[in-house]
Amino acid sequence: MAAEKYQRLILEDKGRAFLHQELKLITGWSQSKANFLFGIHPSSNEGKNNDFFNKSFNMKNYLSLIFGFSICCLLLACTPNTKSKGNEIMPPQSAILHFGQQGLKDFTQYSNAPIDRQPAGMNFLSLDWRPPKLGQVKIVTEQSNFEIDNVISVMGTQIARMGNDGVLIMDVNASLHANEYTTREDAYQAYVKLMKQMSEKNWKQYFLPYSERIDKQDNLKYMSQNMGEVIDPSYILSFKEWQEMMDLTNGHMYFNLYNSNINLGISLSKTYKDDKKEQYMLRYSFEHFRYTGFNAISNSDEMTAEQLKQAFLDERRENEKDRKFKEQKIKLEGYHIDGSYVDPDVWQYMR
Repeated sequence: MAAEKYQRLILEDKGRAFLHQELKLITGWSQSKANFLFGIHPSSNEGKNNDFFNKSFNMKNYLSLIFGFSICCLLLACTPNTKSKGNEIMPPQSAILHFGQQGLKDFTQYSNAPIDRQPAGMNFLSLDWRPPKLGQVKIVTEQSNFEIDNVISVMGTQIARMGNDGVLIMDVNASLHANEYTTREDAYQAYVKLMKQMSEKNWKQYFLPYSERIDKQDNLKYMSQNMGEVIDPSYILSFKEWQEMMDLTNGHMYFNLYNSNINLGISLSKTYKDDKKEQYMLRYSFEHFRYTGFNAISNSDEMTAEQLKQAFLDERRENEKDRKFKEQKIKLEGYHIDGSYVDPDVWQYMR
């Protein structure tokens, strides 16, 4: 745990978040890999720390950002090129990937690329496809699955301190459409297909345990005010609503879902547009609730079973306090709260 937090001790929050985004853009690393390097964990504590965006950008923050940027440049300069495209074997067009120990076997089966073992505690496995032959990947969960077309890359993550648990995180980059570009009408049809799969395979809305449980009747309002973040994945926008929302959110949409043991975040982004064609990309971030639970508790890997249970209960109480405060606040903005929403049982995957 200490190794994973060393960047947090160096960088102030504001500089860290900036560098985190820059690193993803420069290197093309996955969400989990970039998150890991900068100590950012969206599923656990990031939402509790967002207040730093409201702080003044003082000299201390500025110096931290400059110092952090220097570290970023040094890391980029020293990062070895572990992949030789000439020696890599492109995986078959279709792949089925599981979590856990089976996931390690799956990645090894489909690729001859070595595991990228990072000294600070995470191991990365990857599959990459090159146009025009993009991949078709099925991610299998405990009770369901998710099928993804037009896949560019998949990165699986094994947590070194939880090595016996195998793959706990998977990040998938894909195109919304088969060709390099598409029309707005065809992009909408691909969006509808994506929405139908969520419903048919029983992927449900997931609220972080400390966030507001906003009622689905406020879905369109919330999307329009929060860069396309969806809170009702069962509602499919009409073509007119799709056009308006894409224009309003600058081509962005985000889903936070879960099914049994997996949390799934889906980011849809319009990356190009002219008078005749458009381009959309998708990022799927799958995370096992076992990692979510352990990652939310400091030094969880050093605790006894009894200590872990107590820490989990303490964390849940703190989350409930945070949620209650946020829900009271957002009600004043005219939003409704879904009191029937119940958090998934994360503890069952931590035992």
